[in-house]
Amino acid sequence: MRELLLALMLVVFSFHAAAAADAVIITDIHFNPLADKSLADRLAAAPAEQWAAILDRGGERLSAYGEDSDWKLLRAALAAIKTQHQPNLVLVPGDFLVHSFRAVFNAGFAEHDAASYRRFVAKTLGFLALQLKAAFDRAPILPALGNNDSDCGDYAIRPGGPFLADTEASVAAMIGPMILKGAAGDSFAKSWTALGNYVVPNPAVPGESVAAVNLNFFSPHYRNSCGSDADGNPARATLAWLKNILADAARAGRKVILVYHIPPGADAYGTARQDSCPITPVPLLAAPYADELHALMLRYRDTIAANIAGHLHTDAFRILRERGAPFGFVMIAPALSPIFGQNPAFRRVEIGADGTIADETTFYLANLPEAAGGAAPQWRAETRFDRAWGLPRFDAASLDRLYRRIGTSLEARTRWIATYGVQGPAGAAITPGNFPVYRCSVGSDRITDVARCLCGEAR
Repeated sequence: MRELLLALMLVVFSFHAAAAADAVIITDIHFNPLADKSLADRLAAAPAEQWAAILDRGGERLSAYGEDSDWKLLRAALAAIKTQHQPNLVLVPGDFLVHSFRAVFNAGFAEHDAASYRRFVAKTLGFLALQLKAAFDRAPILPALGNNDSDCGDYAIRPGGPFLADTEASVAAMIGPMILKGAAGDSFAKSWTALGNYVVPNPAVPGESVAAVNLNFFSPHYRNSCGSDADGNPARATLAWLKNILADAARAGRKVILVYHIPPGADAYGTARQDSCPITPVPLLAAPYADELHALMLRYRDTIAANIAGHLHTDAFRILRERGAPFGFVMIAPALSPIFGQNPAFRRVEIGADGTIADETTFYLANLPEAAGGAAPQWRAETRFDRAWGLPRFDAASLDRLYRRIGTSLEARTRWIATYGVQGPAGAAITPGNFPVYRCSVGSDRITDVARCLCGEAR
């Protein structure tokens, strides 16, 4: 019965989406190729093209809550997506690689020198590129880098460093030669190997671009631990690059979708550890860069069609505000990795003819405990955004109404918390006591606004 229900929901979604372009968003994969350590030496010796056959012989079970994605979970997710119609576009807002990859690597190999680790990291990303291309054989895949996507450690990617050079070919293969031809390919190679950024035409919407921005440089946790001061300030360089991209698009009358890993605003989980006012919200982006990014988004609010991020692993959003008024939004997509207790998920997004987001539906693994025990994975569609909330489309105005509604309606609050955790135990982290932190964190990208919402007069 569940399989029949999912099939019917997929048919309904496919029928609705046929009238507009659509994208798949899959983020925070956090793939662990060494979930079965007995395969380590064979994987290290084999090219990425042979990894699937090796991993198929592994003895790991499908990932459970508290674990990153193993091969069985990744394979199940891609198989579920392939049962649907091919999207026009695939967006991957970062964190391809398992948490603490160096420790995972060291535990899997007797010898674990830096050069061997660097090769294994690059090969892992190459394998993921191959699997994504196999699943989406007719759709360009546009990735952004996450804070774990590095061979130097968490929040430690080196600008102009070996990781960016090692991964250029894999990322170019995901984007595809039809997009990266001629000058576009040269531009991609230059901006990717320098900072991990690029901008390409949106194949789903004529006259629109997609810009992947490496905001990991903006994090308060960022350290160029494999580089030196001679590398310069990559956050400043990224801001200058983004300003030029947006200015060029504005002059041409072209919309831009921004894709990045870390959203602006407050870290609700970290902020919720404070239990009395005054509360200092924990920022996800360092103050000078967050402020300048906000100013760019405000200046080019008519150019930016959408901001799409990951990182939080949960189903969330940010309303971009200036003096209390919403002018944009960040869609924060839930993760595939269930390490923080949400159900594994991917999202399908409908894109209107004007390049803006029309609607979204999240698909999640509804029987993770049973699937981890050997049962067949059962993927389920959550209700579409418009049907769930009775709001016309996924935009700043609708999200502002939702933000206000969850502050006043217990029924809406309860449903939103379940959605936030993707119907998984992660939702239990939101309690009556800390709910205001989570609610205020989605209401604005400005830390001062979040603090005022928590301890001043709420909007």
